[in-house]
Amino acid sequence: MLLKELISKNKILNTLMSQLTNEVLNTEVKGISSDSRNIKSGYIFVAIKGQKFDGNNFINEAQSNGAFLIVSESISKQNCILIKNGSSRLIYSILLSCFLKNQPNVIIGVTGTNGKTSTVDFCRQIWTHAGWKAASMGTLGIKIDSNQPSYLAKSFINTPKRSLTTFEPSDLYKNLNYLVEQDVSHLAIEASSHGLDQFRLDGINFSGGIFTNLSHDHLDYHKNMDDYFSAKKRLFTDVLKNHSSVAINIDDNFGKVLFEELKFKKHLILTFGQDEKADVQIKSLIQNNNTIDLTIKFKNAIYNSTLGMVGKFQAYNVIASATICVALGMDPNFVFKSLSYLKPARGRMEIIRTEKYNKSVIIDYAHSPGALKSVLLSIKEMISNNGKVITLFGCGGDRDKEKRKPMGMIAHEYSDLVIITDDNPRTENPASIRSDILIGCPTATEIPDRNKAIKFAVSMLKDNDFLLIAGKGHETLQTIGTETLPFDDYAVAKEALKNINLAEALV
Repeated sequence: MLLKELISKNKILNTLMSQLTNEVLNTEVKGISSDSRNIKSGYIFVAIKGQKFDGNNFINEAQSNGAFLIVSESISKQNCILIKNGSSRLIYSILLSCFLKNQPNVIIGVTGTNGKTSTVDFCRQIWTHAGWKAASMGTLGIKIDSNQPSYLAKSFINTPKRSLTTFEPSDLYKNLNYLVEQDVSHLAIEASSHGLDQFRLDGINFSGGIFTNLSHDHLDYHKNMDDYFSAKKRLFTDVLKNHSSVAINIDDNFGKVLFEELKFKKHLILTFGQDEKADVQIKSLIQNNNTIDLTIKFKNAIYNSTLGMVGKFQAYNVIASATICVALGMDPNFVFKSLSYLKPARGRMEIIRTEKYNKSVIIDYAHSPGALKSVLLSIKEMISNNGKVITLFGCGGDRDKEKRKPMGMIAHEYSDLVIITDDNPRTENPASIRSDILIGCPTATEIPDRNKAIKFAVSMLKDNDFLLIAGKGHETLQTIGTETLPFDDYAVAKEALKNINLAEALV
């Protein structure tokens, strides 16, 4: 593809680059990268200033490697486009989306503090149930479901090299092309605040978006909650085109604010929640031992479903996915009847249970104050016969320190026993992280080694007790210092519970 053909696909690119010489405009674009090491002859190099490296320092290397065009916010030289008003990150995403131009027909973005992973997973399942080939993309990687009969169906899961909720543009747009090659027509993407703030998603032709909720998280990156909300809001105010479909949780205070800001825009908005003004209204939500009984009202019709999962907040994720599907034009009767077939995502309220001894372990990704509180409140509702709640968690190193004490306070308030352990301390002193958490729960038991902590917690379980292991969910790695080692909460807990049960059986 010639450069002049590429920039003709986008007004921003055309305005920025139309004054280049005919020689440059008629150059064949063979690739685009922000990593000078990947540059080859016929490539465009976009210089991006990151947290660790400044791409502007590698412009000479990129040119030596064959870059015929440079895009930069600060360097002005021959064959170098200087961005005076705007962001090189934005231009990078747009360039890639025009170069790697194929995208699934229907794409929705899901943003919010909690529930993104589950919601994109539920969207994929509903679409597959309708007969479309669908995919989800986010924290769990890429998952594709086939619309073949269950005995023939195959799922493909691709985990990205870097553990990012929203992929970097170079991976993101390549994967969109790949999904089209796999005949995927419907895609649900997790839209993180980092990804939105860094313009990674601005080249995607979205059909709609979901706002789940907003609570304290990522304030190591964002200055405050207002900035955090503004980043999330970009999906709806800057990225979505007019006449997109939007689903908003108006039980959430930030959701109410977002709805008020968007209601006069040219979007098809459906709200959801228990609020009487919600378009998709939760009339009843009853947590059973292994299921949730859900009653929904939409346009004066009542729909009843039994969800095969636990955690009332999971019902919100289910309803979020149903709401966007209806907003996109799917038959409400079909959508709401599909909800009983949904299965929870990996590491999201995942239960390991032994019926004989009635002890339960729940693995969940909750790693923010709001998420931890929601999970614990849901577990409290499942407790019976004087059962107790044991909570085991830690906080990640080199990340938001302000949430550690509040998470400790929440665990202390809603648990009978709290165990503080390590959770990806990275290059930060693990003892310092645990100390920050313990300020909020000074009576907690401190066991640094996560493997030993889980085994101890399982050994403390009595009949009717629940153990929540929070923070890592689906993750199968633990990063300590600069070393990353295999570690799976689910596998460790399952084995520990099995051994405890065997020991009790021999008594």
